Parts: sequence; structure tokens; C-alpha cells
Amino acid sequence: MDYQHYVVQAGDTVYKIARAYSVSMSELIRLNNLRQPDRIYPGQVLLLPAAGEQPVPIAIPEPYFTYAAWLYEAYAGKDSELSAMTTYLYQAVVLDQPEFDGLLRPIAFEELNHLEQLGRMLRHLGVDPRYGSFHNGHWIDWRAKYLRYTNDLCTALDQNMEDEAKAHRGYLELCEKIPIPEIQTVLSHMAADEERHYQAFLAAKQQFCTPCEPTPIPEPVPEPEILAGPPEEGEAG
Repeated sequence: MDYQHYVVQAGDTVYKIARAYSVSMSELIRLNNLRQPDRIYPGQVLLLPAAGEQPVPIAIPEPYFTYAAWLYEAYAGKDSELSAMTTYLYQAVVLDQPEFDGLLRPIAFEELNHLEQLGRMLRHLGVDPRYGSFHNGHWIDWRAKYLRYTNDLCTALDQNMEDEAKAHRGYLELCEKIPIPEIQTVLSHMAADEERHYQAFLAAKQQFCTPCEPTPIPEPVPEPEILAGPPEEGEAG
């Protein structure tokens, strides 16, 4: 069998290339020994069965790529689900108290579910759900320095509330900007989750970080007046 070479373009997936060149995905994966078919990258050279006609690969429509760029920021940008999940697990470890562990770990698990849902949205839009985001048009991998490390409970709760409020607003804004009903439904549920997380952190702050009122200084008690008794017999009056 004769073969031709294809250079992977931005936005390509194995599914799109296989469909455009009328070859099965399994054959494309076998020909190129792709151990992770969802990890092809721009500039990668793939082998394809030779064909008489050279079809043009299907490109991602421009609005879809814009939607994906927005979702990447929520997925694995600086203030993202990946950052939230790792932050809460870090806090659970360093605070090391059962009551805080019971608060932080379930929320971290929900953020992990959000991360998976966003990854599926990105796949639905035809892009690779790798961990990172776009900044000024350039791709930047997710970095651990995005986390705000602290081992002070009240500082952590304040930061968590700030991040959850921002995530709630962000998902509501994305619901308005991305006119795809399936994505809007998931984003609205995620926004509701973030609001619930905010309320959980607020309740913890009210329980553990209530300012202590200074103990009032008692007024000095006056010494009781000692009244003189009647004069002893024989004493002068």
C-alpha cells in the first residue's frame, strides 16, 4: 500500500483527520502507532493511506475555537478547576484536622468532576483537553505557582470564598457567551455548585474565624465601710 504524509494542523483530532481522508480511526492509529490518540499536536507528521484525491481536512469553525479558548481558562488557567482542586487538597493536608478535611476533600472531588466535564466540552469543540490556557494568543501550560499557598485557616477560607465567587460569575458569563445548549446546561449546574461551595466556606469562616471580643475589665469594687461599734466600758465617750 502506498502512503502519504499529513502534517497535523491546530485544532485537528484523529477523528477529523480520519473522516476527512476516508480512513478508519483504528487504521490511522495503527499506522502511526498512536499510544495516546487524543494527544496529537500541530506539526506532527502522520502516515495516511495514499488516495487519488486530496481532500481538505475539516477545520474547526472559528466560533468553536473561541469558545474553546474561553473554556481552557476555566479548565486549566490561573483561576481554574485544576487550580481549585489542587489548592483544596493541599489545604486538607496542611491543616490536618478532621473537620477541615471533611469540608475540603468533598469540594475538591466536585472540582475534579468539573474538570472532567470541561475536558469533555473541549473535546466536543474539537480540541485537545491538555492542561493549560491561552494568554495574549500564546499557549501556557498550567503551573503549580498559580496556587496561593497558606497554612492559616482563616486566610485560606477568605481566598477560597473569593475564588468560588469568581468561578460562579465566570460560569454564568460563559453561559451567555457560548450559545450551545448542551454546554450551557452543564455550565449552569457548575455555577450552582460554586455558589454552594461559597456558602460552605462562609459557614466555616463564621464557625472558626469569629473575632473574639475582649474580656471587659471589671470595675474596681469599693472596699466596704467599717462602722465603729459602741465604745467599750470604761472608754471615754
